[in-house]
Amino acid sequence: MRILVTGGAGFIASHISESYLKEGHQVVIVDDLSRGKEENIPQGSNFYRLDILDRQLEEVFARERPEVVNHHAAQIDVRKSVEDPILDAKTNIVGTLSLLKWAHRYGTRQVIFASSGGTIYGEEGTLPFSEDAPPRPESPYGLSKYVGECYLELYRALFGLDSVILRYSNVYGSRQDPRERRESWLSSARISWMGNP
Repeated sequence: MRILVTGGAGFIASHISESYLKEGHQVVIVDDLSRGKEENIPQGSNFYRLDILDRQLEEVFARERPEVVNHHAAQIDVRKSVEDPILDAKTNIVGTLSLLKWAHRYGTRQVIFASSGGTIYGEEGTLPFSEDAPPRPESPYGLSKYVGECYLELYRALFGLDSVILRYSNVYGSRQDPRERRESWLSSARISWMGNP
């Protein structure tokens, strides 16, 4: 199977890309290397250094014709989303829409979407949250991820584009930049403090 992985030079998606290759799939990686690292890109994959908002993304879809898109490229900094919600929305909402547009046009069968557990559910409610818990995003980042989920459901209803939504919680492991975990924790603490002075 031919699989396109966005953000494939990043911490999580580089491991996913590696696993796909080990299973015998053809892997295409799109990453602008704003957070990902070139050394994370597994050998044997086709790599395009490209922002998902770039119009050239259509050329990648036209050339590669992925059957599955695994979408991990995102603006992931909660703090930055509060400081610049427009940037967050461009990357996480408009970027996702761009992928869905080309996936539909070029015959992709399924989109796997890396969403977010903690930021979508917020801090209110009974722990642990179930998948049926109502979304209560408390940051532009959480909201942008939830909007991405809504667009996936809409594309399923309108065009029959199959999708899977993964609401990751706290992921850690090899290839992770330790500063990201610290920034993520500090961002969450700051958002909580801002909401509860």
